Amino acid sequence: MKGKVEAIALLFGENISATIKENFAQLECEVKLTLKRTPDKNTLLVLLPAISDRDTWRLQLITEGDEDLFDMRAGANMEEACSENILQPYYGDDVTLIYTITKNKVNDTLSVYDYTLFLKHIKGLAITETLNALQNKLVERFVMEIWSEEYERFNTSCIAAIKKGDARPRLVLNDDRKKRNEKCDELCQWNNRFTNLMPEDFHILNRDADGVLTEIFDQLCLMLCAFYMADFSSLDKSGLTLRLSGYKMMVMESKAVKTCDLRFDTASKVQWYKIYDWCYTGGYTSDRLSIARNIISLNCSDINKLELNKSTLDSIKSNFKIFEKDNVRQYIKVRNDVSKTLLDMQEKVNSIVEGFTGDFHKSVISLGTFFLTVMVVRVIANGDIAGAFTGNIAILSLAFIVLSAANLIYSRKTLGRKERLFTKHYEQLKERYSQLLSEEEKQKMFEDSDPRKDGTHANYILWQKKRYTWIWAIALVIFALLVVWLWCYNLFETSNIGKILKAITRCYTKNT
Repeated sequence: MKGKVEAIALLFGENISATIKENFAQLECEVKLTLKRTPDKNTLLVLLPAISDRDTWRLQLITEGDEDLFDMRAGANMEEACSENILQPYYGDDVTLIYTITKNKVNDTLSVYDYTLFLKHIKGLAITETLNALQNKLVERFVMEIWSEEYERFNTSCIAAIKKGDARPRLVLNDDRKKRNEKCDELCQWNNRFTNLMPEDFHILNRDADGVLTEIFDQLCLMLCAFYMADFSSLDKSGLTLRLSGYKMMVMESKAVKTCDLRFDTASKVQWYKIYDWCYTGGYTSDRLSIARNIISLNCSDINKLELNKSTLDSIKSNFKIFEKDNVRQYIKVRNDVSKTLLDMQEKVNSIVEGFTGDFHKSVISLGTFFLTVMVVRVIANGDIAGAFTGNIAILSLAFIVLSAANLIYSRKTLGRKERLFTKHYEQLKERYSQLLSEEEKQKMFEDSDPRKDGTHANYILWQKKRYTWIWAIALVIFALLVVWLWCYNLFETSNIGKILKAITRCYTKNT
């Protein structure tokens, strides 16, 4: 790129001195020269470098007094720019030719025209500036398309570097990004949350060979893995600070400020990343981090270089298995305790229902016994039931029915209080075990005892309450109707009209 811009500058003059730089936003080349001539428009256009359709270019000629002599832009009128009448008065003056390419990210892709200059820019940035620059470009994916002869080809899960014309690799973001960031905020303390980028954003999945940019990505990946594992992390103008509390307290204090200052042990990057990924996968993140910190503190030979023993992850997993076995024993004990308590509660449900149905049976049997007693006494005394239900007996019978109805109301209220007390105890028990059981496990274990759910054992109270209330009430109504009917029958039978009708009936029956 620099050579092409210098060739353009030769069209204007001599004694050329050129500087060029490139960053994420643009490429800019400045050439100091002595103006001698006005170039031919067509010759100038032929020498302009080829750039991507997504980018725009601008060519300026500026005097030492910052006066624009020449300004060409992509898509502008070239005739007015190449005017000898404008440039001729300045022949012999020292001027600056500035060629600028403004880079635009389109379809997640950004052009890189001079890879060496681009790397120089990144290495000179502060670590936080590098992270911020990449974070600003990364929405879901970010592809750097390299146009120069020097290049690197690699990709992480969401960032890639490819040569111009290469097929884009398939980049897929980790769906657990948000959860992992939330867990990190909860379990790891950062002095200043300087980025939302994560280790997987820099963990290279495919690479042709090691290069400068892959080395930078490895260093940033290793640094972020440590930050996502440590108890306390800080990154500012004074450098890096990291504290990891395990069986031993480990403190890293590095004066690395720029990206090029990072000097971690890249051979340990694979171990660090696998440990990080294991800790934030599959639940129990707090326990996994605690175990990992303990083992790392025993296996990190140099905390300043983040150097780890190759068997660290295996040791962590072995310790976690021991932890899981202890947890399984505790889990089984908790399940047994919950099951026993729920069985006790179910027995209480049965006793509650039995008490209500017992009241029903006693009341109905008492009323039935009374009626039978009255009828049997009448039959023994007079040979029939006529006159058994006199006014006094009818009133006494109705009084028994009213007392039974009152007993029904009282029994329902008692059952309601017991039902509410059971619900209260159920919720207290459920809350007590909410910290020990997962939501799914808790729901499954308590499902058959939920008093508000149809078809559960506890809902049996409500079903029996409704069922026996109706049976009890219907029985009382039947008894009441029977008493009234027998009383009316008794009145009719013992009255003079009844006797006359009976005599007429017998007389009629004999005559016929």
